[in-house]
Amino acid sequence: MGEEECKRNSQKMIWTSQVLIPLLWNASLGSYTAIFHFHCDEEALAWRIIGQVARMSIELGLHRRDSFFKVVTDERERIAITKLFWSIYVLDRRWSFGTGMPFAIQDSDIDPSLPEPDNSVPYLHVMISYSRIGSKVWKSICSFSPTPSTNIITEELSYLDFQITQWQKTIPPHLQLPTAAAPQASSRATHRLQILLYLRANQMRILIYRPVLHSASSIQEHIQHASTVVEFAKDTIRALTHLNQTTDIYRVQQVCFNYFLISALAVIFLASCHAPVTFSSICRDEFYMALDLVKGFSNKSFVSKRLWKTIKGLKQVAPKLGLSPTSNNHHNGALGADDAHSSAALAMAGLAGHEITGMGGGYDTNGHGQGISTGSGSSPMTGNQMSYEMTHLFEAALGMGSGHNGYGVGNGMDGTPGVGDDVGGVGPAFGEGDELFRQLRDLF
Repeated sequence: MGEEECKRNSQKMIWTSQVLIPLLWNASLGSYTAIFHFHCDEEALAWRIIGQVARMSIELGLHRRDSFFKVVTDERERIAITKLFWSIYVLDRRWSFGTGMPFAIQDSDIDPSLPEPDNSVPYLHVMISYSRIGSKVWKSICSFSPTPSTNIITEELSYLDFQITQWQKTIPPHLQLPTAAAPQASSRATHRLQILLYLRANQMRILIYRPVLHSASSIQEHIQHASTVVEFAKDTIRALTHLNQTTDIYRVQQVCFNYFLISALAVIFLASCHAPVTFSSICRDEFYMALDLVKGFSNKSFVSKRLWKTIKGLKQVAPKLGLSPTSNNHHNGALGADDAHSSAALAMAGLAGHEITGMGGGYDTNGHGQGISTGSGSSPMTGNQMSYEMTHLFEAALGMGSGHNGYGVGNGMDGTPGVGDDVGGVGPAFGEGDELFRQLRDLF
């Protein structure tokens, strides 16, 4: 062996021991750290850490076949590091969708001939193909414009939906959620993976069909697609409710499921407020099922803060769009959360003149029937408070959409229909535009 070759081999050994191994160890440790923070309900921090890990893996050249084989020469190490890289890729996609922030690894940067994990970890294998579809969906829904495009290409939606259907067929039988008549999962861990894959299929379809919910007019134009996305949202809520009622998986690992819950809740709220006659009655049960689950939210969680931000936005925009009181008789009265009559009165008042305990975000009227904020409402709400607020926003909007000419708010007296009455109004509570969608878009 010549002197030059000895030098090259020694340098390679030094680089492997002093650079490669520590970097790979850091990448592995960083991935575990990100997962830990995610389960601590710190999703934004998890996204940030996995992004750093992803860039570290790119620096090592793990995203290119040639550099990957140069860096990792041992076959057993290649198998392990292949799983590590693709796990980072999947986690990057998951938390980017969960936080609404960009991917750290772009599909265009990954070598198409890069090795993928074998079927020894079927869940990871399935999630890689799911994440690739997610990248396509992201491109179709990501927009830097404050006003979403009204140009909906139905063929593109149908094609993406078809890809999800084909993806579901590739899921191994033991990871598919069994029907009621089929044998149930043999283990708790397997059942958890089954329900997660099932919810992910629904979630991706919710994202695919989300554009049709931008406004009342887009729903009317694409009513079949709107009905489709509403059914997927309802199915997600029913699945989560059943999981909560039959196992402790949801209660113990709630952070893994709340992303699906608030997206489904946003779909139902959008559809019911934009097209109350079509959707309000068929969505009401699932809406309240979802709110029962919201009550268990931690007020420190990422999802909870995002929902609270959305509620504040809805409360601010509601008076501008007509959800204002016809009278202010209850301004100084204390309305109990469990009192059906006071709840109905508050709903029809459009949340005006009442401050929820601990929020400081109530509304006064400005003398012209318009609500104005009387507090910052910056403190995080509890799950019960958010459920209470969403209930009144929902009922106020539906009461408004069911009034005279579709827009009046009845009070149940003098022959005008109240919130709970079944009437045939057709007007969307938040108007024909996309203001409501802009308030709810973060929930997706």
